[in-house]
Amino acid sequence: MASLIPQNRAQFSLSQVATLSDGTVRGPDVQCVGVTTDTRADLRGQLFVALRGERFDGHEFAAQALAHGAAGVVVERELPGVTSAVVVSSTLSALGALAAAHRQRWAKRVVAVAGSAGKTTTRSAITALLNALHPGAVHFAAGNLNNLIGVPMVLLGLEPEHSIGVVEIGTNAPGEVRTLSTLAAPDLAVLTLIGLEHSEGLGDLDGIEREEGEIWSGLGREGLAVANADDLRVQRTLQAVAPIRALSYGYAEGANYRLRTRTPSALGGSALEVERRTPFGEDAIRLDTPLLGEAGAYASLAALAVAEWLSQAALEPRLVSSALSAAGEPGRLTPIELGDGTVVLDDSYNSNPASVKSSLLTAAEIAAARGARLVLVIGEMRELGALAAEQHSEVGTFIAQSGAALLLALVGDARRFLAPAQRAGIDSLFAETSEQGLELLLSRLEPKDVVLVKASRGVRAERLVRGLCDAKGRAA
Repeated sequence: MASLIPQNRAQFSLSQVATLSDGTVRGPDVQCVGVTTDTRADLRGQLFVALRGERFDGHEFAAQALAHGAAGVVVERELPGVTSAVVVSSTLSALGALAAAHRQRWAKRVVAVAGSAGKTTTRSAITALLNALHPGAVHFAAGNLNNLIGVPMVLLGLEPEHSIGVVEIGTNAPGEVRTLSTLAAPDLAVLTLIGLEHSEGLGDLDGIEREEGEIWSGLGREGLAVANADDLRVQRTLQAVAPIRALSYGYAEGANYRLRTRTPSALGGSALEVERRTPFGEDAIRLDTPLLGEAGAYASLAALAVAEWLSQAALEPRLVSSALSAAGEPGRLTPIELGDGTVVLDDSYNSNPASVKSSLLTAAEIAAARGARLVLVIGEMRELGALAAEQHSEVGTFIAQSGAALLLALVGDARRFLAPAQRAGIDSLFAETSEQGLELLLSRLEPKDVVLVKASRGVRAERLVRGLCDAKGRAA
């Protein structure tokens, strides 16, 4: 499930690296083409940045990187036999400084997407629409490259042929959104919603609001905020930085892109009736999106707002609908139809309370549209800290109101889903691993069930999805 870090051809001399990162050059001032943090990559001519983590230390591979052709290395201490190096106080900060410098010399448009949930779906919708408008000129990276390592690596991939870059910005500690927004220096920033996420590091909802609101900090004076009109906390972050140019989307009366109605299809896509009130005109349009549920509708509207602002024109609805057909990524509420008519909604990439509730509503909607049983496979939500017990119990209460026929709770605190679900008459099971859960699930599934699989990444629920596909086969 780890995201593939993209290669790049960003050029820096070691003296430039030292200047940008307040470091010291050891050895000759060589030119490097490409920046990497992975010795498994093709290192010839590249700059290797030796990062340190909880379970690894890139310094152990610095000499190996040079032996395999790296032109230079960035390290935090002098190493025996390692020349062509820049010694810095923090290699992580140095990586960010290189990315910020590369983004500034590239000097074109960047779109940043932040929020407690829906970031990846929104980023996917934005890139799908922009790709249709600017084929081959939109730079992004699929997956989950939204942290202090991933965002710099995405920015370093900006090339002369690109006219737009799209980055996703995440956080699990105070200050990260501000740091990443500053690095990316976005021309447009999107804030999807604010809910409980990573509360182990960010604290309560007020702390999360403060952190996510920092997405606006990187916008220049000509920047544009694109904000969820229906989320009061998102709107409050805008008020805190007013005056700022903004466009809004959602059901709210004053939204620039107001969703009047949403008509779902049997597999979860929707027909959207949208009222546009923008600098480019006022009208009512219909859009078709393959993205599931309310979350998919919000992502589609955000993409429309971004694309129209960059185009400085109202876009033709059929073009938008056609472009959105390419949106979506595996593991992000992706429908998979199996050989016996079962529909698996694969949302196994990550989880928090807000996203569980959103996905559950979508799954229930699809099950109702198909006249099918709703089956829930909901895993532990991690990084909630002191709020873990309370939030798992609250989600359990939400599950109890879902009308599901079957619940399989996966791993750890997911046990807390069981009692409220059982009181509501839902057949409820628990498994300590995805492999055990697959065996239990296969013994209870019926043809044509709608199965939502949702969990934090550490639960490895994607293994259960693969197991279902292997056992039943995919529909032709």
